[in-house]
Amino acid sequence: MKIFALVSYPFLPAKTGGEISTFQLLHHLGKEHQIKVFTVDPYSPINTNELGFEIIFGMRFKPWRYLNIFLPFTLRKLIKAHQSDVIFLDQPFMGWMIPVLKLLTKKKVFVRCHNIEYLRFKSMDKGWWSLMYMYEKMVHQLADLVIYLSEVDQNHAQYEFNLAPEKTSLIPTGIDYISAPKPIDNAREIVRKELGLSLNQHLILYFGTMHYQPNYEGAAYVLSEVYPRLIKQLGSDFMIVICGKGLPENLVESISKEEQITYMGFVENLDLYIDAADVLLNPILSGGGVKTKALEGMGRNKTIVSTHTGALGINPEVCGSYLKMAPDYNWDVFTHHIRSSLKENKAPIPEAFFNTYAWPQIVKRLSERLNILVGRG
Repeated sequence: MKIFALVSYPFLPAKTGGEISTFQLLHHLGKEHQIKVFTVDPYSPINTNELGFEIIFGMRFKPWRYLNIFLPFTLRKLIKAHQSDVIFLDQPFMGWMIPVLKLLTKKKVFVRCHNIEYLRFKSMDKGWWSLMYMYEKMVHQLADLVIYLSEVDQNHAQYEFNLAPEKTSLIPTGIDYISAPKPIDNAREIVRKELGLSLNQHLILYFGTMHYQPNYEGAAYVLSEVYPRLIKQLGSDFMIVICGKGLPENLVESISKEEQITYMGFVENLDLYIDAADVLLNPILSGGGVKTKALEGMGRNKTIVSTHTGALGINPEVCGSYLKMAPDYNWDVFTHHIRSSLKENKAPIPEAFFNTYAWPQIVKRLSERLNILVGRG
């Protein structure tokens, strides 16, 4: 199948969870189909020869790109030259073009919904979330198919946007491996030596892109709510490590005053820290979408302690005991889950986890759905 994709934001080189999810989806789709991607100029130079898809950097990273009324006509030429079978919009922000593209190309259009955007903005106290609701509802209704990363979002969209179930599909974000990779040799020893810890001290890890509001708010909760409770319950027997660039300076300064919590900023080899950790944290209380860091951690056989909001969209039935959820704002239960996780010896994560979240399986399910959409199924 020939798929023409429009990605309206710079996603290369992929660094944040959403960017990585988009890149990996296109990369793995490119192994099965011919993909041409029209997108925004990259953050920095990249080697396009290493991509698993053809790419055109046809938009500047400027706000007016969303209102370019001439863009559908440029896309028509590219879609015709590519002989595309279907058009793919990653996220709904350029969805106003759907009826124009369908008129100009006679092709079906499907949209990938990373999260329900109006709910994300509402949770972040953006006053214009209701305008986003109206626009998002229009886009979801205009599309021939909308794919969702979680069953929660899929069900919500069907109800709120009045969508027929057959017009939606559950296609989650994924991880790059089909079974748990071998842990990095001596990761535990390497990281503890770097941090000046003994091998017996517990390492508790929280990572993410820290300039994103839900993530830096999570770091603030770790500092103000989780850390004091662990001090009372574990004494000096642990260290909390926070990784990810962009943490606000006031939080960096506050963390620097504490002995058993440290901020590492950007780390080159995050897998090293994941493999060295005893438990991973996901203290998210706003935003939306499936938290890819939780999937990545569990894929390496690490327990995730999460808030309810942080775990939305993840199927707990395939995670075994590797996903532990606490009610939002209930930091006593959250901390209890951390303590209990430090004592556990568990079997590897169930095979069903990889059947659900490994990219090859995800692409297989999406391909079947697209064949039906374009009349091949």
